[in-house]
Amino acid sequence: MRKVLIVTLSVFLLAAAAGFLYERQAAATDRTAFPPPGKIFDVEGIPMHLDCRGEGEPAVVLEAGLMSGSSTWLFVHDRLAAITRTCAYDRPRMDWSGDGDFDPHVEGVALRLHNLLQAGAISGPIIIVGMSAGGVYVREYTARFPENVTAMVLVDSSHEQQIARLPPSGEVERLETLLAVCSVLQPLGFIRLMHALDDLLAQLPAEHAALFKAMYYKTGSCAAVAAESKSFTADLKRNLQPRSLGDLPLLVISQGKPPAANEALGITLEDAQAFKEVWETLQTELTHLSRRGERIVAEQSGHVIQLEQPEIVIEGITDMLARVRELESGTAAQGDVSEAVTTHTP
Repeated sequence: MRKVLIVTLSVFLLAAAAGFLYERQAAATDRTAFPPPGKIFDVEGIPMHLDCRGEGEPAVVLEAGLMSGSSTWLFVHDRLAAITRTCAYDRPRMDWSGDGDFDPHVEGVALRLHNLLQAGAISGPIIIVGMSAGGVYVREYTARFPENVTAMVLVDSSHEQQIARLPPSGEVERLETLLAVCSVLQPLGFIRLMHALDDLLAQLPAEHAALFKAMYYKTGSCAAVAAESKSFTADLKRNLQPRSLGDLPLLVISQGKPPAANEALGITLEDAQAFKEVWETLQTELTHLSRRGERIVAEQSGHVIQLEQPEIVIEGITDMLARVRELESGTAAQGDVSEAVTTHTP
């Protein structure tokens, strides 16, 4: 029995060592194939990636959703850069940014973004865009640096009270378990070898599959995602009321695809409908944070609108840019929008 255990352990260690070397080589290949498109700045001792393109003011700054980075804006980045300076960036450990000792909570995210924009010489005021959890992050940034923000666009944004108000689904617990397993196996190359993330990648645009594969299979990505998800969940468990945005020009772009069951996740149609009803309420509340709030519903899109219906995001930000320039030039009509306007986009 002892010999069997020794042989088994030896085989496992050899497999782990081989997997570790395979992972290192594959990761190095990915880094060579997909170098950072922007510049790397040192922020709080962390190498952070900032990708600014185009010229013009005000600049647009894109904040990605939870567990993702600047690559998720690839369908809108260049189109927006054709009309004004447009910057996307990566939070620590996401896409092309590195690791370090940092505060992962919403306050830390806002402060690091401020320091990164200063390092990149991006002067305000800016139009700040936040997708999903990025919506919470950009509202925190705006609360801390209101003089730097001239307008805001929220893309199917999270809400500070969503954990307390959305129907419980068990998805968070399942995700945490999967990420914990992935975090252990990924440095040993097993996640790549088993193509464990391919089902997730299949939902992303096929023409950019190689880029997304490099980002999702990046060594340590599962651990990074697990840490970011944990800290954001802790932030939302505070159940804080979203702060008023006063009369800041605001556009809320929300998903509009009809709810559907998901057998793989154990979500029934009734569960999805209940979730959708509450999500609609939360999106309406976000719109009313500003007296100049307006809303667009992307009826063909799920949560990641900038990948599913990028034209709607491009048009929304373009219209906001024109609106801000009119306000700055004094040619815009005066008066607040006291009620949100909901536009359904086919």
